[in-house]
Amino acid sequence: MAMFLILAVLRDTTRAEKSLRSGNWKHGLVPSRDPTGLTLGIVGMGAIGKYTARKAAAFNMHIKYHNRHQLARAIDEEYNATYCATLHALLSASDVVSISCPLTAETTNLISGPEFAAMKQGAYLVNTARGAIVDEEALIEALESGHLARAGLDVFRDEPAVNPYFLGSDKVVIQPHMGGLTDVAFRKSERECFENVRCLFRTGRPVAPVNEVSG
Repeated sequence: MAMFLILAVLRDTTRAEKSLRSGNWKHGLVPSRDPTGLTLGIVGMGAIGKYTARKAAAFNMHIKYHNRHQLARAIDEEYNATYCATLHALLSASDVVSISCPLTAETTNLISGPEFAAMKQGAYLVNTARGAIVDEEALIEALESGHLARAGLDVFRDEPAVNPYFLGSDKVVIQPHMGGLTDVAFRKSERECFENVRCLFRTGRPVAPVNEVSG
């Protein structure tokens, strides 16, 4: 989903589809961006961030990332990724920013007014993590001012209620939290459930306990 939205915001697919459906073909559309040579900044280089980095490399994008801590050098080399010690350093160096960190008290409104100001003029934002990580009012302001070119959103702060701006704006590509809604994802989830049950009966402890109580 992250890669889909990255390509969608670069290619301005919302306006293109609306133009075609209305019978205007390509009238009024301007050349869009090619991902080749652009820098993708990943906020949260966990499992999802790494998958995104690997896929973005196929489109010849340069990868930078920000975590609380730098990954091992071997991992950086494996993903051909460059670590940015601060969030603002990542934002200022990226053409496209993709959010894939968890929602916590520390990451709520992590991307707000100062962060959008730190981003490149005409940059793009993609959020497939949790809606509340991005300050939606600040995002709208950045889009309307033209500082951000477009945003791709699979998640929203008050979903399933969505800010009407996102429903009507050509500057936003939106999806109804569809990132994990695939046949493969469902099969993996089912396998994980059964592995937890099997491990619990074999060892007394599931593979991934949600609430672990120490004795």
